[in-house]
Amino acid sequence: MSHPHWRGTFLDRQLLHRGAAALLLAGLLLPGLAVSAEPGEDVPDWALPWKQTWIEGRKNGTLQLSGRLTPRFIGSGRQELFAVVEVRALDFPQMESPPASVMLVMDRSASTQGRQLLMAKKAALEVISQLTERDRLGVVLVSDNPRGFPIAPATAEHRAKMKALVEGTLADGRSDFGTAFDYAFADLSQPAEQAFYRQVILISDGKPTDGMVDPAGLAEIAREAREKHSIHTSTVSVGEDSNFELMAGIAKEGWGFAARVSDSSLITRVAKRQRLAQLRRAASATELILKVPSGFDIVGVYGHDGIVGGNTVRVLIGEVGPGEVIRVVLHLRAEEVGRKARSLTLVKADLQYENAFTEGTRTSSFELKVQVDPELVPGRVELDLAALRLVSRAFAERSVARADEIAEEGDLPAAERTLADAREALKVMGTHARLVVIDALTLLYARGREVLAQHRPAAKKKPPEKAKKRR
Repeated sequence: MSHPHWRGTFLDRQLLHRGAAALLLAGLLLPGLAVSAEPGEDVPDWALPWKQTWIEGRKNGTLQLSGRLTPRFIGSGRQELFAVVEVRALDFPQMESPPASVMLVMDRSASTQGRQLLMAKKAALEVISQLTERDRLGVVLVSDNPRGFPIAPATAEHRAKMKALVEGTLADGRSDFGTAFDYAFADLSQPAEQAFYRQVILISDGKPTDGMVDPAGLAEIAREAREKHSIHTSTVSVGEDSNFELMAGIAKEGWGFAARVSDSSLITRVAKRQRLAQLRRAASATELILKVPSGFDIVGVYGHDGIVGGNTVRVLIGEVGPGEVIRVVLHLRAEEVGRKARSLTLVKADLQYENAFTEGTRTSSFELKVQVDPELVPGRVELDLAALRLVSRAFAERSVARADEIAEEGDLPAAERTLADAREALKVMGTHARLVVIDALTLLYARGREVLAQHRPAAKKKPPEKAKKRR
């Protein structure tokens, strides 16, 4: 009779050999399931739970570029087209964000009166809304006599109080960034019982008038706050004529993000970027360049802020979070595309970004082509219905935002006309696919009524400029 210990050892060896054989067979038959990094390259501990995604991101990039076009075929004569360019990030689990001490520095000087102040308020409200009770919040209202409301735990009660403060703010006085920064940095630099991510967010048109007005000097103030107190300064430039260069310079030295918002429909990413400043991201320094051929006019850019110059649109995206999708809609028009049947490159998209997995710069390109057929009779078959749905939604949101901004400046009849024109434009878009644009029409009607019914406080008159002293 064999000894029980020997019998157990023999069985263990049999199972071990069988297991090894099974693993070898699986490796031969299912090579696509094997996960390994490049030779000599180790997967970091934080990426082990999703190492296949990490390897893919290092090899093929963390952002993917694609696009759609509607209509996909065009005839001769005047043409209206829409291009949807999409930047999609790899998705991976996000860690819990650390608690943050956020000081919102909101410009309420007379230069922001009207639509700029409306955008500033909405940006501030978005940030306040996504804070939790783990965070802390304070507000500084910028003018020639800034008012500060000190940092306090972001309880539901405190957030509601700060929202009411922001919503009731009126444009008045001149703009002193330096004094506002002094208050914000002094409050944030106070010792706290736990470690907080310290962050100042300046929301302004970037036009200081009093105190420190030199761009390099303001950037230096942000740099000193970062080096001495670990305070990161981000900026949000509001308005089409804002001084983005000054604001971006402050953010660069403050190691923060620099957002540009030309209309209030683009506010939602501000709060997302505020959170991404504390978290692992898929990409940073993301920039998209879109070029269209001569003969085509860029009527509008929807869905994201774009800087238009001739036949080129520059889209400064900045940080992109895991799984985030950025869509940019181009509204294009051509008076005549010719009588020759051909394939035409309508949009050339070039994407550049810093891959967060390699910390290196990566680029990719994509082209959207349209088929020109002079004999074409327009109809539903030429449309990309998925693209049309995205286009109509983005157009409706932009139109409501424009109407809101116009109403904020006191011109209610013009706001009504803006909404009426948008309704007609959506009906034209849906000529051959009415059900596809019905959601956009519903949004336009519902939000449009809210815009027209909203009570708006009377804005104060802009103060006269200070007289220059004679020598």
